[in-house]
Amino acid sequence: MVFTQKITFGDGKRMRVVFGIIVFSIMVHTMSDNLLARLLDPKEKPVCAAPLAGWTDAPYRPILKMHGTRHVWIPFVSSHSVASRKSVNRDTYVREVIAEHGHVQIFGADPEINAIAAKILEDSGAESIDFNCGCSVRKVHKGGGGSALLKDINMLTENLRAIKESVCIPVSLKTRIGFYSDGDESGIEACRRASDLGYGWVTLHGRTARQKFEGIADLDSIRRLVDELPIPVIGNGDISSPEDALKMFEQTGCAGVMVGRAIMGDPWFIGDTEKFILDGSPRPKRTRNEVVKTILIHQKNLLDHYGDDRRGVWEFRRHVGRYLRGFAQAAVLRNMIVRAEDPLDVTRMLVEFGEGRPPSAISTEA
Repeated sequence: MVFTQKITFGDGKRMRVVFGIIVFSIMVHTMSDNLLARLLDPKEKPVCAAPLAGWTDAPYRPILKMHGTRHVWIPFVSSHSVASRKSVNRDTYVREVIAEHGHVQIFGADPEINAIAAKILEDSGAESIDFNCGCSVRKVHKGGGGSALLKDINMLTENLRAIKESVCIPVSLKTRIGFYSDGDESGIEACRRASDLGYGWVTLHGRTARQKFEGIADLDSIRRLVDELPIPVIGNGDISSPEDALKMFEQTGCAGVMVGRAIMGDPWFIGDTEKFILDGSPRPKRTRNEVVKTILIHQKNLLDHYGDDRRGVWEFRRHVGRYLRGFAQAAVLRNMIVRAEDPLDVTRMLVEFGEGRPPSAISTEA
């Protein structure tokens, strides 16, 4: 509820009441939602927010939940950082888990360290542990983690086993078809081994690690995995509209869908998509004022989280342009905002935009 405090622009009192109701709704969902149960129920069609480093962070996750996202991960937690008592990030990770009691995604290449980290996170209240074997960031590969593990399936298996044996909560695997692009299906094999070890579910991105985000996601590979495994499969890749999510369900038979890049600057996407799949409802068009209210909550979350206006402003800049996509003269307003150093100036410009003033008529000076 931190993000509802003292929002004084516009009709501040009314907004606090509305957000309070939404937060209560989030709390109810947190208590009643169980992803594994939903994945095992043929009547359910869960749509999940992919764990995106630098995007689905602590300031953004409450906003996603506020707008209908029921399943989101604390993303890309370094097992070394959690397991090491000397880590400067350990307390931050643990505090986030204690606060949210949600899903956590870890990465690393050492079975013992992954096991220690998973146990610490379970003891802190994690709902599930996801093991990342799909990331292709260079610094992750240097440590042997992420999709680099696909090049050594036996080492990957040792990590899967160590994590599973260390915790009692559900564990899952997120990976890609393989590492290389020439018929490599090491990721498919990793999913088989995860299933054999008792993993709750697997998430398969329909590309290889070498492809990154190029080309078209291979839905046939996801379908073949769904047909083969006795555990649920979440399909991932190329979901940019509710229709894409429905296509993933229909063409692969997957138990759930995971959405990545489409949720950047669009926290309504997953809630809208689940409703579309349920009853065919089209996505409502968001007004300027509606979008601005959400942007301002996000800005405040960032400033509160970092406790440093300069860092918060810098982090906010990469989000605001995505929120503004589709509005007339959005590029003009974005360019004004990314040059602003004072959060109060940013707030004022956004409020004026939300009230209907065109960006070209908004002053950069108070």
